[in-house]
Amino acid sequence: MIDNMFVIDATVHPYNVADSNLRKDGEFPDLHAFALREMLWGMHERFATAGSGIPREVFCTDWPPELLAWTMFTESDVDMAVNHRLRIDAVFEDGLCNGEKNQVLAEKWPRRIVPYAGINPALGIEACLRDLREQVARVPGTIGIKMYPNAGSPDVSWRLDDPEFTPLFELAKELGIKIVALHKIVPNGLVPLGPFGIDDLETVAIRHIDLSFEIVHAGLPPFVEEVAMALMRLPNVYANLEITSAILAHGMGYVEEALAQLISLGGAEKIIYASGALHFHPQPVLEKMARLTFSDRILERYGLEQITHEQRAAFLAGNYARIAGINLAAAAEAVRDDEFARHRAEHGGNRPMWTYWRESQPELWAAAAGASA
Repeated sequence: MIDNMFVIDATVHPYNVADSNLRKDGEFPDLHAFALREMLWGMHERFATAGSGIPREVFCTDWPPELLAWTMFTESDVDMAVNHRLRIDAVFEDGLCNGEKNQVLAEKWPRRIVPYAGINPALGIEACLRDLREQVARVPGTIGIKMYPNAGSPDVSWRLDDPEFTPLFELAKELGIKIVALHKIVPNGLVPLGPFGIDDLETVAIRHIDLSFEIVHAGLPPFVEEVAMALMRLPNVYANLEITSAILAHGMGYVEEALAQLISLGGAEKIIYASGALHFHPQPVLEKMARLTFSDRILERYGLEQITHEQRAAFLAGNYARIAGINLAAAAEAVRDDEFARHRAEHGGNRPMWTYWRESQPELWAAAAGASA
């Protein structure tokens, strides 16, 4: 908890950005795979808050699921986290965050981790239906689906509102899926921007009013106005702040203004906190969001009152808990004395950033230090 507020980080994932996971073109990495990996690294290098960045040699590796859990729950004030299986299959051998990691996290720490299945519509509807059934059966507690407008290739994109995929949403509801998280706004490297707009999401949200839809990366350009209008009009559409919150923590005023616009039109009840960890260390991102205030200029421009403690608590957990069906009091009690809580108590609170990574892989960090010397 932070400032007496329970925290659910609504998007986390242990990436595999090692050279060996990049799809190959002959003996060399595929251009699109290399470009997306460099984009991910570049975002970390550019937007990690002061003191929270890590060396490239550490970043460009395969991140274990245990690293995610121990970093989230012993080095930050996050209480629960939503792990997304990722399916950027065209450029990463395992899609960037594979199903095995999702299963390990869900089975080892069911009171801390909420798992989302990863679906790749580029494989066709029959493969999607089979894949969703298998993932829900294999990974306990799966309540969401994560999808991308394409799988990392500039040549193959898909639209959420294509009638071919209607059975996917019907099956999702049959299997107890409550939430569909759509990566939008931010193109995956060398791919067209068009598929990352939200018009197809709006259509499906209207058709399937009994599902909740997260617009992942809401608040980033160039679709701020479109997202704000969707939040205002569609009762089951929410703004997921993955990456957005990290850039906000870095200090970009544009993102602060965009967030104000989303709140002004869509309402504070439509904002869902997510850090995107371990792309960024979760604690500094959380601290910024937990203590967010708007300048007088922004308040006047968007007709807002200053953010209240109750609204911050809704951003950090309440809004997500409502659509996910999580009882926050019960969730807090369930983790009150688990292994992470005891570890924190033994160390007097959060351990320094990246402690677990340094202690669990000292040779990696030593090699990175040697490379930069």
